[in-house]
Amino acid sequence: MNSQNLFRPTDIHDMLERNQLFYTDAAIRAWRAFKPRASDIIIATFPKSGTTWMQQILHTLRTGGDMDFEEISMVVPWMEIAYDMGIDLGAEQPAPRLFKSHLPADQVPPGARYIVIFRNSADVLRSYYEFMDGWFFEPGSISITEFAEYAFFDQSGFEDYWHHLITWWPRRSDRDVLMFCYEDMKEHIDEVINSVANHAGIDLGEELLATTRLHSSHAFMREHASQFDEHATQQALNPICRLPAGGPASKVTTEKKKDERIEIPAAIHRRIEGIWQLQIKPLTGLASYNEMRRAILDSNNQD
Repeated sequence: MNSQNLFRPTDIHDMLERNQLFYTDAAIRAWRAFKPRASDIIIATFPKSGTTWMQQILHTLRTGGDMDFEEISMVVPWMEIAYDMGIDLGAEQPAPRLFKSHLPADQVPPGARYIVIFRNSADVLRSYYEFMDGWFFEPGSISITEFAEYAFFDQSGFEDYWHHLITWWPRRSDRDVLMFCYEDMKEHIDEVINSVANHAGIDLGEELLATTRLHSSHAFMREHASQFDEHATQQALNPICRLPAGGPASKVTTEKKKDERIEIPAAIHRRIEGIWQLQIKPLTGLASYNEMRRAILDSNNQD
C-alpha cells in the first residue's frame, strides 16, 4: 500500500473500522490453536490495566533483571497479535514462558496459569483514550465522550470491559489464577512481587525483590521508555490497519501528563455507575468497584 495514501482517522466510525482490522484472521487462528503448558503464565487484563507493568515484573523475576530486549512484547508476547509480529507462540522462552492477553476468561486458551488485573473503569477509559489519541485517530479529533460512547459503552466496538470483568471474577479462587487490582499494586508493590513470584514458582530473595522493585518502578520504566512503547506493534500492525507510520503510543505515562489528564464528564461517570448496578452487582454481589478491591485484597491477604 502506498504510504502516501495512509492517514489517521478524524471520525469515530472510521477509527472503529480501522480497529476492526487490528486482529487478523491468521493471528486469531494462531492463538486459538495455541496449547499452553501448565507452567506458562498468561497476564490476562483489559487494556490499560497494568499489563505492561506486570510484563516487566514477571520478566524481571524470571531473568534476574535482563533488559536485553527491543520492546517488552517481543519477550512477553501479546497472544492475539503474535502471528502478525512474526512471533511463534510455541517457541521456547526463559522459564516460565510468559504471554499477555486481553481475552476474557471464556476465550483465553485453557491450561496455563493466569494473572488477572482489574482497574477502575473511568481510569481505564481515560488511559485508553489518551493511548489511542494520535495513534488511531488524529490528536484531538475525537472527543472522549464520542470515544466512550462508541469504543467503551458500545460493546461491539472494542474489547468489552464489563464482559472481561464478569468472566474472570468467578475464577478468583481457582488455584491457577492470581488476581489484583491496579490501584492496590501501586500501594503494595512488595506484596504483589512476592505473590507473583510464588505463583510463578520463582524463589524470591532480597536481592531479586530489590531488583524487581527497581526495574518495575515508574522512574526506571520511564528511563527505558522505548522498551515499553508500542513501536514494534506499530511497525507490524499500522500497515494492516491502514495507518501511517509512528504515532505516540507510550505505555508509561509522564507525571506531567497525569497532571494534565482530560476530565471525564459527569454523565460518563453516571453511566458507568448505572452499568455497575445493573450488570455487575447482580452477578458479583458487590456494590462498587471499591468493594471489589477490598474483596480481592482481603482474599490475597488470607492466602
